[in-house]
This record gives sequence, structure tokens and C-alpha cells, in this order.
Amino acid sequence: MMNKPNLDLLRAVAVLFVLFSHVFRTAYGQATPASYAMGQLGVMIFFVHTSLVLMQSLERQQVGGSALFKRFYIQRICRIYPLSITLVLAIYFLADQQWTYFELFTNLALVQNLTYTRLMSDPLWSLPLEVQMYFMLPFLFVFFRHRPVKWLLLFWLVSLPIGMLPKLFMPRLEVFAYVPCFLGGVVAWRLQGRERLPAWLWPLALAIASLAYILFAETRANYYSRWAVCMALGLTIPWVQQLATPLLNQASKTIAKYSYGIYLFHYPMLALCFDVLTGLHPALQWSLFWALMVVLPYAGYHLIEHPMIKVGTAWRERKSVAASQLTGA
Repeated sequence: MMNKPNLDLLRAVAVLFVLFSHVFRTAYGQATPASYAMGQLGVMIFFVHTSLVLMQSLERQQVGGSALFKRFYIQRICRIYPLSITLVLAIYFLADQQWTYFELFTNLALVQNLTYTRLMSDPLWSLPLEVQMYFMLPFLFVFFRHRPVKWLLLFWLVSLPIGMLPKLFMPRLEVFAYVPCFLGGVVAWRLQGRERLPAWLWPLALAIASLAYILFAETRANYYSRWAVCMALGLTIPWVQQLATPLLNQASKTIAKYSYGIYLFHYPMLALCFDVLTGLHPALQWSLFWALMVVLPYAGYHLIEHPMIKVGTAWRERKSVAASQLTGA
């Protein structure tokens, strides 16, 4: 199984790209093609990282049949919904904006892309795609875990024209446009265990891929660059040895740990500090923003995110014990 340092760096880079993309837009008044691409790339990296880590999680469960699916879905619900629900409710009750009950419900349920509902916070656009991919991942795991990698690569090729269908005919099924991105992580999972290249190549490869995407990719007009960079990452991750740089690894681990809270909270906190509190001195605005970006992700993780992850784990273990007792009886 793949160790953590390289994946921690990948997730840390992803959330920092999204964060600084929006910080840049706030500081300079508008997004540039490069800052927009940086934010998009951060989300694409999240998709690769998420699918890889979840395929590894499915592998660790060592169960089959309906138990595999039940455990996976319960853990995913406990992982992604509690913090997003907290954010949505806070915006609904505290923000100076009118929302309908239907908009509230769809943002709570993370189905905004299916209902064409206004986002209550811009970063919420990616969460419905993740939730919908969660439904698919166990099926991909069961089908591809014992089949040759070339089958998976062929499936990726087939997914490319399917990925164009939402843009041409079915915008409501936007998730299909991002299936090739998630498949980059699935490919990395199937190729894992081939770590033959030196560790220093990992940050270098990540930097080169990121610069190429940010500076040259046309991210608004098509999905091709997104698909390409996700597959490039998926093909690179399994071949590189793990980083053994204590300071970098610790920083990456810390940022990765709180990345979900950073991702969710940074956008409304930018609105609070620079729109609502517009009369404050810029130094105070930035100081407050960065302080909140330390306090809120930390509090969100320890008060909501981690306890609910433990709830999902406890449910899984309780079901496993019950099943064992039933079998023994």
C-alpha cells in the first residue's frame, strides 16, 4: 500500500491552489486566466487524490458484497456532509441574503448541479460531483481490482467522448464530464507499488505539471486539459518513492489534515472580511482573514469532521461484529 507523504503533499497543493486563486481575485479585484486555472487545477487534483485514497480504503476493508457498499457509503456520508451542512446552515442564518427553502435543501443535500440551484458558497460546486462519484467508485473497485490495467485504460478512453455529452446534450449530468479526472486516481490505485523513481522527482513533476496547466491550458473552453493533467498525475504517482523530508512532510500533513475546512471556509470568510467588513483597514481585513483560516478549519476538524469520521468507523466496526456473531451462531 502507498504511504502518505506524497499524497499529503498532493492534497496540500490542491487546497492551496484553490485558496490562493480566490485570495488573488480578492486582492486584485478580478481573476486572471492563470489564477482561474490555478483554482481549477486544485479541484482536479482533489478529484485524483480522492479517488485514489478511496480505492485504497475499499481495498483495506477486505469484505465483499453488500457489506462493501454499505460501509463505504456510510463512511462517505459521515465524512463529507457534516461540515458542509454546518457551513450551509451558517450561511443561511447569518448571511445577508435571501435563500428559498428549496435552495437550502439542495445545498444541504449537495445536489445543486442536478437541480440548477444557486450555490450558497462557490466552492460547493465540486462537492455534488464528488458525492455522485462516490456512488460509482465501489462499482469500479469491484470490476477492476482483478482485471488487467489495460482494461481500465480502455475504460478511460471510452469515458472521454462520454465526458463531452453534458456539454453537448445533458448539462444536468455534469458529473460525466469529470469521470476521466476521477479515473486518474483509479489508475494510480491499480498501478500502486511500483515506486522506482527517486522521491525528489515527485515535487518536481507536480511543479512542472502545475505550471504547464496554469500557464498554457485553456480551462474554460474545454475539458481536455483537465482530463490530461489528471491522467498524467495518475500515471506518475505510483512510480515515485515517498518523500523523506521531515519539514515538508509535516507541513503537508498538517495542511492536508485541515484541507476540507480550508476549502469550505475560505470563500465565505473572504466575503465576510472584504465585503461585509469593507470599512476596516486592509491590514485588519487580511489579519482577520488569515486568523479565521487557522481557527475555523481547526475547530471544524476537531469539533465536527473528526468526530463524525469516528462515528462512521464505529458504525462499520459494530456492523462487522454483528455479522461475525451472526455467522458464528
